Parts: sequence; C-alpha cells; structure tokens
Amino acid sequence: MRVAHEALQDLRAKYAEMLSMRLADVAQDPVHSAPDRVRHRMRQLAARFPGALREIDELALVEIRRRIMALDSVLALHDEAELWMEAIVVFHSLTRGALVAKRWLGKRKRIDEAVRRGFQQALGELPFPEDSRAWAAHLSTVASPPRGRLLDAVFARIGRELQLPDGDVRGLVFPRLSR
Repeated sequence: MRVAHEALQDLRAKYAEMLSMRLADVAQDPVHSAPDRVRHRMRQLAARFPGALREIDELALVEIRRRIMALDSVLALHDEAELWMEAIVVFHSLTRGALVAKRWLGKRKRIDEAVRRGFQQALGELPFPEDSRAWAAHLSTVASPPRGRLLDAVFARIGRELQLPDGDVRGLVFPRLSR
C-alpha cells in the first residue's frame, strides 16, 4: 500500500502539534497552556486525528520527535513510508469515518436498505465524507461492533487492508511507549 503524500504531511502536522502542546505543557507557557486554549487545541486534534489524545499522553517526547524526523525523511523522498505510518494514516481515516457513521446512525441497530440509502444520501452533508463512505457497506458493523467496541471493527479492517494480525495493527497504532 502506498500512503498519499498529503496524508503523510497531515500525519507530520499532527505530531508537530502534539510536540508543541507537550512542550508548552512542560514549559508551563501561559499563552499556550491556558486551559481554554488547551481544550480547544485538544478538541481540534481529536476531531481530525482520533486516538491522538491517547498518543499525546502515552508517547515520550523522544518518540514524537523520532516520528517527525522519520516523516520528514519520507516527505523529502529519502525513505519509503514505514508500516506504522501506513497503519496510523488508515487508523485515523477509518476511525473518523466510523465515528461519523455511528453518530449518524444514532441508536439504530437494525440496518436495512433504506438506512443504507439514507446514509449514502447524507454523505455530502457529513464531516469527513470520504472517510465515512468507507463504512457505507459496513453500517451493520458500526451499529453493532464486535464486542460492542467500534475500535475492534476499525482494527479488523486495518488488519485486512495491511494483511496483518489484529494485535500487530494495534501495536503499530498504539505502541507501548510510555512517557
């Protein structure tokens, strides 16, 4: 699988924002660490990159910097995209789409053709329409995910796309690198 240049640029921007937020926190920068500003930045980060708040809490600063450098190298065409980059790009896209689909479905558990058509028609009005479209044929899974966990469905789809076991995918997206 090839990762689009734009997706890698977005991923780099995510890690740069995470680094900026963490450094502002460490320095106790009054402008960038004001509670309202922090909440706003976190909401924006989480909306665009689901799972990023977990990363910002769990990744060490050295790992965030390492990821930025690795992405810089790929973006400069010095290296090929690493598997973790692909996994995280797909994770963000599928998770954004699944969350939008879940919100659109509301409490519906029964998915029939009318619901599918309604979702297809609503796509243009929904946030992240391309990401959401990826779930159009899988609305039943979104309505009733495995073990009741939407992320289980996301990880299963990533595993199929990357041809990796579920545990490997989870490790690529959320490695056990503690602050």
